[in-house]
Amino acid sequence: MKKTTTIFLAVLFLYCSSTRAQDPVLSQFFANRTYLNPAFTGLEDGLQLSTTARNQWFAADRGYTFFTTTAEWQEPCWNSGFGIALTHAQEGLAPIASSSASLMYSYVIPSERNNWHFGVKYAYNQKRLDWSELTFSDQLDPVFGNIYGSVVTPGKESIDFHDFSFGVVRRWDSKTKTNRKHQYNTRSHIGVSINHMASLFGDGPDESFLGTGTEVPARITLHGGTIIPLEFLRGVGRHLTLSPNFRFESQGPNPLNPVKSLTLFSGGIYVIFLNQFTTGLLYHSRAPLAGAKHTNSMTLSAGFSSQPQKKKNDNFYLGLSVDVNTSGLGIRSNNVYELNLRYAFRGLKTFCDRGQGSGRKRPRGKSLDCPHFAY
Repeated sequence: MKKTTTIFLAVLFLYCSSTRAQDPVLSQFFANRTYLNPAFTGLEDGLQLSTTARNQWFAADRGYTFFTTTAEWQEPCWNSGFGIALTHAQEGLAPIASSSASLMYSYVIPSERNNWHFGVKYAYNQKRLDWSELTFSDQLDPVFGNIYGSVVTPGKESIDFHDFSFGVVRRWDSKTKTNRKHQYNTRSHIGVSINHMASLFGDGPDESFLGTGTEVPARITLHGGTIIPLEFLRGVGRHLTLSPNFRFESQGPNPLNPVKSLTLFSGGIYVIFLNQFTTGLLYHSRAPLAGAKHTNSMTLSAGFSSQPQKKKNDNFYLGLSVDVNTSGLGIRSNNVYELNLRYAFRGLKTFCDRGQGSGRKRPRGKSLDCPHFAY
């Protein structure tokens, strides 16, 4: 009976034309940068492979799961980055399965102390629903259970639609002097991305299985962060890095009005020890300040990054996080778990390297590089 009730409530949402979907949200948004903003595509040298696996409401029967895999590479001769991404999400007992394949491109306006990154993304999306797994109220008998046929006419089994996104990021270095002999570079970034642009500027694609005209709501993301390198045990090269980050998202028919949209604020700090070991603590809520009527959570994360001896050597990052609910759903949902893996193939030749014999050279103006962990 519990299973039937859950399915019936899910079907009610399918019929409701005013229901608005929400995009998957990653807790470790620093670990899969292109999902956060397409302007980050090709940020680092070489070929970058990233994979994220997220399990939400772990205690629920067939709760929400999300997977994404991204491949991106940089072409310095063109000041450009290219990427492809695959995503798959599954939810509910029916279940509803959502998949997408994306192409991404970014262009960088470089300088020695700051860069401007502009990115676009095209996505082909598909949603599928197995209507045979649904149980409606007119199929139920008070004594014998599910014995009748339903008069409900099933809708579409799959929906296909196209999507476009845009993003811009500014990254810059700032020098900080602690005394006459020591000087540190603080690296910062600020960015904004617009997803499902058609819904923001006009009529977006219909994602309803019943053809009710329920469009994919636009989503606007504002994010920023700073990397602050410190040094202790001076003389032996022991380093400590602090990285505060934030993200604010608004998704709905009018995402510029957060009061009438689904919103999410994430903020916290990461501590990077010896450029290899990472720990983080972030707070998530609908608004920057805690509210008793909203579901709030804290994210605890830990990660490890390889330390290559040379810049051209391959490196990887492995991160694991858990979201602990502090209000709203409570501990019965058994939290949210997320695993991230990123591997960088540094030794691959770019278009610049292959064209050196024909006179093509790397651009003289070297852009701001990127450390292994964050921005």
